[in-house]
Amino acid sequence: MTTKQKSTHGTGVMNKMRDSMPYIIVFLIIAFVGLIVFEWGMNYLGMRGGDRTVFGKVNGEEITYQEYEKMLQQQLENMRQQSGGKDVDDATLEQLKEQVWNSLVQQTLTKQEIARLGITVSDNEILEVIYKNPEQLPEAIKKNFMDSTGVFNADFYQQALGMKTKEATQFWNQVEAYMREVILSDKLQTYITASVIVTENDVLQKYKDDNIKASFKYAFLDVNSVTDTTQFLVSEEDMKSYFNEHKDEFKQEEAVKFKYVVFSDASTLDDTNSLKKQMEFLVKDVKNAKLEDSTLIKLVNDNSSAPFKADFQKPSQIGAAGKNALNFLFSSKPGETSGLLMDQDGFKILRLLEVKEGEDTYVNAAHILINFGTDTAAAKKQIEDILKRAKSGESFDKLAAELSQDPSAKQNSGDLGWFTKGAMVKEFEDAAMNGKVGDIVGPVKTQFGWHIIKIKDRSKKEFKFAEIKKPVTAGQRTKDIARKKAQEFLSDVESGAIIDSLAKNMMMPLLSTPEISKGGFVPGAGQNKNIIEFGLTNKKSKLYGPAKVQGGFAVYMITDKIAEGSKNYDSIKISLVKPKVAQIKKFAYLQKIAADLRSKITGGDILALQTLFPQVAFGTADSVSISKPDPKLGMDYPLYNAVFSMQSGEVSTPVKGTRGYYVAVLNWITPFDQNDYIVKQTDIRKQLLGTKKQQAVQEWMTNLTNNAKIEDHRDKYL
Repeated sequence: MTTKQKSTHGTGVMNKMRDSMPYIIVFLIIAFVGLIVFEWGMNYLGMRGGDRTVFGKVNGEEITYQEYEKMLQQQLENMRQQSGGKDVDDATLEQLKEQVWNSLVQQTLTKQEIARLGITVSDNEILEVIYKNPEQLPEAIKKNFMDSTGVFNADFYQQALGMKTKEATQFWNQVEAYMREVILSDKLQTYITASVIVTENDVLQKYKDDNIKASFKYAFLDVNSVTDTTQFLVSEEDMKSYFNEHKDEFKQEEAVKFKYVVFSDASTLDDTNSLKKQMEFLVKDVKNAKLEDSTLIKLVNDNSSAPFKADFQKPSQIGAAGKNALNFLFSSKPGETSGLLMDQDGFKILRLLEVKEGEDTYVNAAHILINFGTDTAAAKKQIEDILKRAKSGESFDKLAAELSQDPSAKQNSGDLGWFTKGAMVKEFEDAAMNGKVGDIVGPVKTQFGWHIIKIKDRSKKEFKFAEIKKPVTAGQRTKDIARKKAQEFLSDVESGAIIDSLAKNMMMPLLSTPEISKGGFVPGAGQNKNIIEFGLTNKKSKLYGPAKVQGGFAVYMITDKIAEGSKNYDSIKISLVKPKVAQIKKFAYLQKIAADLRSKITGGDILALQTLFPQVAFGTADSVSISKPDPKLGMDYPLYNAVFSMQSGEVSTPVKGTRGYYVAVLNWITPFDQNDYIVKQTDIRKQLLGTKKQQAVQEWMTNLTNNAKIEDHRDKYL
């Protein structure tokens, strides 16, 4: 290798190392992710450090709000990148918050357990991998030394090991720290899974479940098909007898009920105006920034909720939420910059960079809808009258806003924006795609009613553009105001105000929860252990809050306490006991029909009885196995256990399944192939071992969590 080549390669490695610094740092922060998430099947993330604000505790060890928020933002950014810059919806955000909290708890528990077990990693163990066995390095590190073909380049790697620059030293320090955590994880996994074994019977059964196939004809008597309940009268004696014999089914856990008020922290007009002012200052910057020197890209990445996209986008990718953005793109020339636009997904500023003709045709249309109602003929006459008025020159927008029965028409005058094939039902799509610009088409009949469609424009354009986009969200001031209102409400009730009257005077809905037991869900707050624990350990009328819940801040009052024990018979006999007794009677009724049906089978031809038993579902399940059951029948284990123990041509006795009764006739079953089993058993054993290890780790973490003292103060800090 020449000196020039060495210099070039060295520069390449250094560039890769500089580029990889944030990536490596991320992996150091979530050191256990590689093994526990991807190999063990657990969700295990977290970081330490930061401010000492108490956010939660695990066995006395603190989790701070700062580390939680940092991890949450990191995960949000990962999701945005994976989804092409789309912001997550509220439901996904709530799930992500819960996942990040659980990850921090699990990380803390695991580190505590590693310390308790005395698991350590020596420097020599780390250096052994880095210097002597680089092939054992995780992909997160090895990828920095891949050549253009994706092959690990040992020369690049050895060259990087010998570098003494500041960047190289920092890089290898981070790699060593990362490898320490990886090896710790390896040792912990070995400890947890040491007792996991896979027996020969496990392997044999798995082989049979996957490879033994059968074909059978069947009759299925669905319990849900029994709709005539008059023949299944349930007496008081029946219900009392069932209740007394099955009291375990009607156990009552200790539970609590609340009244609660939620003070919304949704974005306000002030938040909208504040964001609008911020965005207005960026219009000139977007117009003047250059793509050539990356100042435009940096401007977008620094200010937008979604990163810069360098590829062409189809109108369908922008979607109905970007209607004003699409209008700008279709009406502008490359180089032009929009003013501040307001769309459903937030404020935005666009600069059109390039336009090209694509393959897909897009239509911009509006429509007027008249539902069928109870009189289809009258609906058609109404739409025809509107069509005449539209074609005679009346404003289509005005007619749509006044007469269309599409709920959104009053706001958008029936405007559907830009769409292409596959976005609308077929009848509507055909009419819109075949129309010419300016045409008013109709009436068109779809499953929704009668439509008149106005074709506003057609195009095959695709766009490359820079976009700064920000959704309107509640600012800190809005959240502080909501929290303050909740606190004042709480103080007033504590001072003697009646919660019902106070909520009514403030025109705040006073909501009630169902019975909530340990491990249950609190409306709006999910599995908030603090609220539930407070309710179970305090008396009626005690107050809790303000608690951060979905949509704002809530104040809870205990209204009822339910002691552990058996549920009251009179309170559940109609809602719970009676349906169970009726179900037993239905199954007994179906068993008799199934026995009668079986007695009429001749020559194994069960399908010949379809006319005689029209209420029964008949069919054939072909080439099914335990692992891949028939999609129509699903995995009803009693049926498959019966089928796979039968001989070809055999007729089963009536089989009681979870959904009804079955009678089956076995067509054929494949024999056990000893030679094939010998070939596959090693891979099966490996697969089962991996699954059992994953289950062992999950059970280990569940036990750790259940036995830990966890203080969750998120509802006080978020």
